[in-house]
Amino acid sequence: MKFTDRHKNRLLKGFILFFFILMFLFPYASYKGASSGLMLWFYNVLPTLLPFIIISNLMIRINIADKISAVLYPVLGRLFKVSPGGCYPILIGFISGIPMGAKSVADLSAEGKVNYNESHFLLGMCNNASPIFIMNYIAINQLKMPGIRVPLFAIIYGSSVISAIICRNYQKHYKRKQTHTVLSISSAASIIQYKTVRFSFDILDKSIMNGFEVITRIGGYIILFSIFAQIINEIGPSPSFYKAIIMGIFEITTGIDQVCKIRMDSNIKIVLVSFLTSFGGLSGLAQTKSVLGESRLSTKTYINIKILSSFIAILLSLLYVLFLKG
Repeated sequence: MKFTDRHKNRLLKGFILFFFILMFLFPYASYKGASSGLMLWFYNVLPTLLPFIIISNLMIRINIADKISAVLYPVLGRLFKVSPGGCYPILIGFISGIPMGAKSVADLSAEGKVNYNESHFLLGMCNNASPIFIMNYIAINQLKMPGIRVPLFAIIYGSSVISAIICRNYQKHYKRKQTHTVLSISSAASIIQYKTVRFSFDILDKSIMNGFEVITRIGGYIILFSIFAQIINEIGPSPSFYKAIIMGIFEITTGIDQVCKIRMDSNIKIVLVSFLTSFGGLSGLAQTKSVLGESRLSTKTYINIKILSSFIAILLSLLYVLFLKG
């Protein structure tokens, strides 16, 4: 039987009802999950992301992002075969991680500075866990292996780049549309010379309001998925391998914490953590969907890239622990 939108709608409604019943059956776990999600959002996500979102909004609106792209294009354009406008999301995504990579892509796509097909490539490549999260929280705080910070970062970001390139090459339509290869610095600068936009407090106000709207939606998703992860944690023995994987698929922070508490070989932990982090969790997917807004970018394409990326991360991490790790 063909899976239609009607079946999808019924499935989602059933899941919402199931979630409500779980919250009723596990009130303390729901409270604990909501509290931890709220604290995570208020003390970590809000002060870290909100200023970044506001400033990024401002730079895009007054065309500072275009000048940054012109500087980066001679390197990133050759390395990733992207247009001049596609360089800024790569920088933002690689520095700040999910969901800022997705938001910068959506904003530039809405401005017409990145085309539809290239937007999907950028979305899959530069919307990952932040370098600080990977190297500090995962490698040092959870795995207790400071020596694998750089290799773990390379595995996760490398798998993301590889999967995005594979999907881009698979899309023949994209390749036909892509007429440019590598431009000179002067050509890049001329292409992204848009009309001069002067700073105004109206632009600043819109940037601030958009920042608060986005960060509030992100907070809502963090709280909901934290509740669900905590309920899963209450069911069955703890720590449990299967429970940790399920929790990680829903929300990577709590899932990785559970994986690292399990008694098993450290190399297996590295592989599992690489898989979960590269996928990003359903919470990360929901946050990405929220910042895409009305950009019309395909969430399905993004999910396919992240699934492929997670399996490539397994392969790369296996190669690392078997042949490169001391």
